[in-house]
Amino acid sequence: MIGKRVIVLFALLSYSPPPYLITSILAQSSEGTLESQIAHYIQIGQFDRALQDARLGVSRYPLSSQMYQLLGISLFKKELNDEARAAFRRAIELDSSNRLNFYNLALVDLSLNEYSEAAASLETLLRDNPRDAPAHVLLGRVYHNLNRPLAGIQEFRTALSIWPNLPLAHYHLGYGLLSLGYLKEALEEFRKEIDLNADFYGAYWLAGNIELDRDNVDVAEPLLRRSAELKPEAFEPHYGLGRVLVSRRQWPEAEAEFKRALAANPGSARCHYALARLYQQMGRKEDAEREFRVVADLHARIQHQLSGIADRRE
Repeated sequence: MIGKRVIVLFALLSYSPPPYLITSILAQSSEGTLESQIAHYIQIGQFDRALQDARLGVSRYPLSSQMYQLLGISLFKKELNDEARAAFRRAIELDSSNRLNFYNLALVDLSLNEYSEAAASLETLLRDNPRDAPAHVLLGRVYHNLNRPLAGIQEFRTALSIWPNLPLAHYHLGYGLLSLGYLKEALEEFRKEIDLNADFYGAYWLAGNIELDRDNVDVAEPLLRRSAELKPEAFEPHYGLGRVLVSRRQWPEAEAEFKRALAANPGSARCHYALARLYQQMGRKEDAEREFRVVADLHARIQHQLSGIADRRE
């Protein structure tokens, strides 16, 4: 046995591969190293460096689907969405078996409000991969944006029939049901998402809003507080908490929550209106009038935008 190992070792040491094979081995190693480097820069948030190396990568390895995928991700992180879409399309041309490229292309199209294009990519993917649960969820989101809520709900249900614990599937199904007014069913889905995905803030505030609209203030408050803990800079949980505190006549605390909400979304007319009403209840007439003026101005701007009339100053 020892003698055989020695013979094998000697054969490896004495073997001299042809020059073209050495070049191929070195190229593969170099390509893999560069891919790992780009992926690392993306992971740690150094998107400028990732993009720089990804551009270098596709120039060196123009037939690498993986390199174009990394380029697309880098471009998307830099909000260069048109270029990102072109990169993902090229990645698909080079390797149509990599489903991640279809997801990425659909996400770029979603960000550009190109919903029909996103639907086409996902429908193509699902024709060959009908049990791809994440693709069904993403297609459901696209259908929702195309004002096809029933089709979206069906996609979410299909995804859950394939993968019952798929993260965010219950959340999106709940959102779709909520948009059609099925509050009880939506609440059930949000609670399922919370059980499966306890660190996602969105299901908490949506469940909290439903409970608040039902006047279940004591149930709503911990849901909204948990949402605010998970994402302190988000508008929705702070606005909801402001409503909770108003119902309890805790005026200063409610004011603080509404102001936190407005720090996240200064253009929220409903939050400015809630603050104006709060100031009325607190007897702060001038503050209330100021907030009502803000609301009127925001509504005027919205009407102006909807009218299609261009302002000379714009």
